[in-house]
Formats: sequence, C-alpha cells, structure tokens
Amino acid sequence: MKSFKILLCTVLLTLLLTGVTIPALAYTGGSSTVYTMYINDEQVGIVKFPARALSIYDDIERRQRGEYQEEVFIDSKIYFKETNVGADEITDDDELANSIEELIDIRVDAYSIDIDGTRVCYVKTMEDAQEVIYNIKAPYIEKIKEKEDSQLEDVAFKQDIDFQEGITSVKNILSPEKAAEAILHGGQEIKEYRVQEGDSLWSIAQQNHVSVSDLELANPDLDGDIIQPEDIIMIGQQKKLLTTVTKEKVRYSKEIPFETETKEDNGLEKGKTKVVQQGENGKKDIVALVTREDGQEVSRDIIEEKVEKEPVKHIIAKGTKEKPKPAPRPKPVRRPATNSKSTSKPKSSGNTTTDRGTVSGSASSVVDFAMKYKGYKYVFGTSGPNTFDCSGFTKYVYSQFGVSLPHSSKSQRSVGSGVSKENLKPGDILCFSGHVGLYIGGNQFIHASNKKDGVKISNLSSYNKRLITARRIFK
Repeated sequence: MKSFKILLCTVLLTLLLTGVTIPALAYTGGSSTVYTMYINDEQVGIVKFPARALSIYDDIERRQRGEYQEEVFIDSKIYFKETNVGADEITDDDELANSIEELIDIRVDAYSIDIDGTRVCYVKTMEDAQEVIYNIKAPYIEKIKEKEDSQLEDVAFKQDIDFQEGITSVKNILSPEKAAEAILHGGQEIKEYRVQEGDSLWSIAQQNHVSVSDLELANPDLDGDIIQPEDIIMIGQQKKLLTTVTKEKVRYSKEIPFETETKEDNGLEKGKTKVVQQGENGKKDIVALVTREDGQEVSRDIIEEKVEKEPVKHIIAKGTKEKPKPAPRPKPVRRPATNSKSTSKPKSSGNTTTDRGTVSGSASSVVDFAMKYKGYKYVFGTSGPNTFDCSGFTKYVYSQFGVSLPHSSKSQRSVGSGVSKENLKPGDILCFSGHVGLYIGGNQFIHASNKKDGVKISNLSSYNKRLITARRIFK
C-alpha cells in the first residue's frame, strides 16, 4: 500500500510537471474526455478514466513483484494526455493490461561480466558468473585430459575479466549457457579487402575463414563471382571477446639424426666410395611446456631432454688411389702400296711399345684393354678416359689401337666389316637399337650401360635391345 501511495504521488507530480490537468470529472466518470496513457514515454493505450488505468497498473506491479523472491525495483514514469479521438478507439482493459505489463521495467540485483573494461552481459548470481567461466574453459580442459602424454598446468584468459554487482532490467539477464554463447560469438567485425591479381571469391573466403555465401551477403553489389583487381570486398567475421589460454606439459619422443663422416681410403680408386658403417638415428625423450590460444599452439618451450639411444655415425670411405693411366695410342703400321691406285687403308698390326707395356694390335688385345674399365661411370656425351657413354666407350677403346671411330651408335653400324651373329668373335662391335658394346666371347659383351650401372658386362641372349648388326675391325 505504501508503494502505491508513493507511485500515485509520482504520477500526480509528473502530471503537474508536464502541465497536463485532469479534470476532477475524469476521476468520477462524469466526463466524455479521453486520455492517452504513457509509461516511460511509450504509449500504452487510450483510456477514459486515468484512475482506473492506474489501478490496473498497480495490480500488475503487485503481481510481478510477487513473482520474485527478492527485492525488485520498478521505476516507471506514468502520465496522461488529453486526446481527441472517438470513444470507439478506447483501449479495452485486457489489451491495456498487456501493454502495461510489457512496458513495466522490473530491475533486480545482478552481476555484470566485463571483459577488458567493456560490459558484455548480465547474469543473476555470482555462481552463474562462475559457471559461465567454467563453460568456456571446460572444452579445452577436457581435451588436454584426454591425451595420454599431456598434463594441464594452467588455464586462463588472455583478456581481463571482471564481475560487478549492480541493478539491471530482468530483460538483460542471461542464463549461464546464453552468456557463454554471447561471449564466444561476440560481435560482427567488418573489414575491407582490396582484390589482388589472381584472387577469386573462393580464395578470399579461404584466407579470411569465411564462406563464399557470407562474402556474397556482405557484398550485395557483386556481379555474380566476377571481381577485378583493386575492387574492395567487405568481409564480415565473428569477433571472439575472450581468448582461452592453456599451458600443458607434453611428453614425446624425437629422433636424433645421425651424422655422416667421410674418410679417405688409399685402397680405393678416386671417384669411388663405399659405406664403412651404416648410420642409424638416435632417440630422445622430451618434456615441453606448450602454450595454446583457443586450442592453437603459439609456443613450445623445452624444459627437459633425455637421450634414450645415441645415434650411430654414417661413415663413408672415399677413394684416393690413382686410377691406371690409359695406354697411349699406338702408331699404326703403314704397308707400302702395291700400286698407285691402291685405296686400301693402313691397318694396325704387330706389337707397339707404350708406357703400359706391349699391346697387341689384335681383337683379343682390344677386349683385354676394355675389361680394365669395368665399373667406370657412365656420363652421356663423354668418351673417356674416366667416364663414357656407349659409343664413347667403343670409340675410346679402339682409339688406343690406332682406330678412329665416330662418336655415334648409329654411325658405328657402318665401320669395319659386317659379321653375322653366329660368327661373332671377341672385339666385334655389337650395334643395337640406340646402343653399342664390345663382344668379349661366351655370348657376353662389355658396354657403358647407363648412369646406374656404368661400364658392365651383359649377356647377349637376355639383353633387352635388338641386335641390328655386328662390325669387325681387326680380322
């Protein structure tokens, strides 16, 4: 009753301040004048009797106060103004009551959640505020607990968060779940992006972690998906108000890479290497303090390391032994021509003395000499003395016996004289499709094969290239 008297005084004072005079007949029902009722400057309805409207307001206020088990605060500014409308426009009591109920501002004690000094929302109690914080931290805490080799050290927020006790409208108060959602989703942040050469709506969406449809909604003037360099695209992103920072101890193993050491070996020819000891990676156990923001790692500090297995060094021997020098080219023995019209070519025959000793100018000597280069490297376009390709190898071998061959597998098909496969002899040049080699007997031949195998011996029967012809240089 006391509150009603205070309210009535407030209403009368308001009427006096606004200069509105309500005739006494308006309270007795003897006037045809009607009034517009206002609450907090919002129109409630058209009434004939302000006193009756105030009585309806008072009933609604008492009922709403009774719904709360605590002290509530209602501060409504009520006033009436005469209006010139017909009686048929007067608001009925039920509609008036609904309008009054919507406009009454009931204020109660509550707690605000402030982030970096900005008020975000209200909750009813301090327990609700603590529950909001727990709901935000919980997913990150649970994720760390699920890991076998992780231990949670700390969980906090990057921003300052504070709770303030105060009074607010019941319409502003959120449940703990709704308050957490409001903090996590935050507000919409709009930024401009200048289109670069090669950009597309898809690539811009990917870079900014939004969908193409979001870009289209934020840019209604776009002509389909056509964009040009220097165009300005508006990008809308959800801005989180709170960043959860976790620190966890993580245990894991890491390989220790082995080192490689090269040692000189005078028993191995230059250009050749061999593995003396096979390397093996080691292993160490690590404890690190990992810091994450909203689940994304931002730093990792090693706080403990323990070697479980030492790495084994990989040792390679590198040859330093000089390779045998190739024999100098023997001088050809020229036979006197039998007549002035003779066109026969001089042949190399007999014995020629070189720094290697005596080399016979025969097919068998050619084979013996060629066999010394087994294992040498294959390099395309070279013809000795350290690397060869296929025609370079046969050219080099025969050059040591005074015979000049072309550096071409195709051209070597026409040197010397042709020999059938059935009549092959050591020293014959075997001409395959795109390849050549030297027959050494026993259905085998030596040749500069490829980069992997170098100069090697192969079986003629199982070789994968077709033999086109065989050429004999020495008879």
